[in-house]
Amino acid sequence: MELKDFATKLRAKNNFIKASFGGFAGSGKTRTASEFIIGAYKHLKCKKPALIIDNEKGSRFLVPLFEKAGIETFVKDTTELADILQSFEILNSGEIDFLFIDSLSKVWYKYVRDYRTINKRTFLTLQDWGKILPYWQETFSDRFVELNGNCVFTGRGGYTYEMEENEETKKKEFIKSGVKMKMAGETPFEPDINIWMDICQDVKNNKPIVWREALILKDRSNQIDGKCFKNPTYKDFKPVVDFLISVPKGEVAGKTSDENLAPSQDFTNLNERDNRELELENVKNLFTLQKVGTTTDEKALKLEILRKFFGTHVWGEIEKQQYKQLRDSRLALEKFFDDWVFEENKDEFLNNYETKRELFNCL
Repeated sequence: MELKDFATKLRAKNNFIKASFGGFAGSGKTRTASEFIIGAYKHLKCKKPALIIDNEKGSRFLVPLFEKAGIETFVKDTTELADILQSFEILNSGEIDFLFIDSLSKVWYKYVRDYRTINKRTFLTLQDWGKILPYWQETFSDRFVELNGNCVFTGRGGYTYEMEENEETKKKEFIKSGVKMKMAGETPFEPDINIWMDICQDVKNNKPIVWREALILKDRSNQIDGKCFKNPTYKDFKPVVDFLISVPKGEVAGKTSDENLAPSQDFTNLNERDNRELELENVKNLFTLQKVGTTTDEKALKLEILRKFFGTHVWGEIEKQQYKQLRDSRLALEKFFDDWVFEENKDEFLNNYETKRELFNCL
């Protein structure tokens, strides 16, 4: 097959906007996202209604904003993932021009609680996260990427942590190293533009002043990537929409074959061995990344973690475990280390991990 028959020249299938706004309470996520939607709506010369999925009870304050802009807007108060997927269908059908989900974090929390309920869990088992995260990716994230329409969502803020050694005490401590949206996996970065909102305060002439800032964490167009805007308006984000409008549009070649080239069961034994070796290497890397096992005390802690997650602290016995068991335990270990960074008393956290995680999921 020749190249011209296999692929098309580089171009864009559409100029749809997909954006996410993250931040802590009061940072201006909803307001700024709404102004972004209104600006882009007019810029793209949209005519059809907008739909707001509102579970933050904030849409009532947006009524004057959308009425002044002359945009017919509908609202639905829900945290159900099924309703989000239905709104995707409405957007794909062309019935609306913009979908605004405020906030997606509450939908994610409800999704996790629903999993626990339908599986009759009083708490999540060590293997559950290996099922929850991939299914969310398949059910929500993949469908979001494929949307044929403009979609914006907000998400609540959280912190990321790193371990550093205290110069005075020489003890390792966890410090805040960054911010993130409270959401599953890579969901916050699925959109083409990811914006982090922050509320800032200062005192000038003995009077407090407050303003909002928007930090562009990701911009695929590279027009405003990494920039920070004080009290942002649509004008600050406009270069991204200008870029999308200017890119040549046209049909893009899709898949050529439906042939399934994945290994069949004939390769089970070979794949089992290779996959087991890969999982064992991943487990070692997890401990290396967390710097667990470098001192005598930490070596004992590492053995206890291995015993809890793999049923034994003897590496030779772990090496004999089947691939699926290794994979499930490794996925659970990854989730454990995600929670681990928030805790100071590592021994107590490890001993009561099931209870701790249950409380964490309910936040």
